[in-house]
Amino acid sequence: MADEPVVLGVDVGGTKVAVAAVNGATASDLVQRPTPVSSTSELLNGIEATVREAITATGDPAAIGVGVPSQIDYGRGTVETSVNIPLTGVPLRDELGKRFGVPVFVDNDANCAALAEAQLVDDPPATHLVMLTLGTGVGGGVVIDGKIFRGADGLGAELGHFPIEAEGPLCPGNCPNRGCVEALCSGTALERDATEHAKDLPRTRLGNVYGEKGTVSGPDVVSAAEDGDTDALLLFERFGRYLGVAISGYVNVFQPHIFVIGGGLSRASGLFLERAIAEAESRALPALWKRVDVHLARGGADAGVIGAGLLAAQEIGRDTQRSAATTSTEGRA
Repeated sequence: MADEPVVLGVDVGGTKVAVAAVNGATASDLVQRPTPVSSTSELLNGIEATVREAITATGDPAAIGVGVPSQIDYGRGTVETSVNIPLTGVPLRDELGKRFGVPVFVDNDANCAALAEAQLVDDPPATHLVMLTLGTGVGGGVVIDGKIFRGADGLGAELGHFPIEAEGPLCPGNCPNRGCVEALCSGTALERDATEHAKDLPRTRLGNVYGEKGTVSGPDVVSAAEDGDTDALLLFERFGRYLGVAISGYVNVFQPHIFVIGGGLSRASGLFLERAIAEAESRALPALWKRVDVHLARGGADAGVIGAGLLAAQEIGRDTQRSAATTSTEGRA
């Protein structure tokens, strides 16, 4: 409707900042700029410039939602830790709120993507969903009763740091654990395993890649597996098995109706997803498993922007409801 307030979604990634007006599961007037990462002040100025460019097209927003690849203390709107962009310790909600003079809501980018996927699943949107993003690391988000689940202080639902093998490899992320999902089902894990495997097999396809480059990349393994290479297929068999173990655990804990697999590695899902689903089915509680639908993410590149905008729309909607409830109570008094 024409009189609906404008809500902006902001997706801050390691390479680009994307901003769009969000209405339901639709993003419009998309603006993108490279992410400046040389300093915190430059990054904040870059975010502001991109948002202001979007405002020129959309008009003043009622609220702004921001997704960043960081751990967020949601109640304070402060970035606790941030690996790829210089935001650690920054009170991002308040900083951007001062710059734009409207309510700003800041969350982890995977949480925002999960919220978008819940909206994109069906009509009506999904109310109970778990999303796992498989990329360089492993992230994800949990939606319960239509809202993002974050734990007590907004730092929870770190799905990539859920251990599934007690004596497994050390986690490659900012995590002291070993055998985490990220240590076994990430692009980094796949490259580690492929490289170790290829070192001792110089006459194989992966061994030849290792001999030429000194490492085996994720795309190298994907290409070899798609060509039917036995060693690469075995690596994806192992990858799929561990992913299935993880999925079964999340299903047993959260009992979602929808389980979504996203991230860059999902583009190679034909090599591991069937194996993962079979493993999960064999391990999850039957009463829970028969109620869950597993599928690939649908939001694509716009999921982060859409989810950030949905977050802002939810929050200002709650603020409006609280204000109306307070007014009604005062009126009765």
